[in-house]
Amino acid sequence: MQLHLSFLDVPSDDDSLWEQLDPAAREAAIDRLAQAIVKVVTANHLSLRENNDE
Repeated sequence: MQLHLSFLDVPSDDDSLWEQLDPAAREAAIDRLAQAIVKVVTANHLSLRENNDE
């Protein structure tokens, strides 16, 4: 299943949501995104290793 994200509907004003977040909330969001990326990359890497071992 592939999702289509339309960025044309996003308003382009200078007060973005990211800028409204305090530094602690930004750091927490970045940390969570980094953890999610590591999970995906690790799972993909392990899956490729298992397939190559056969």
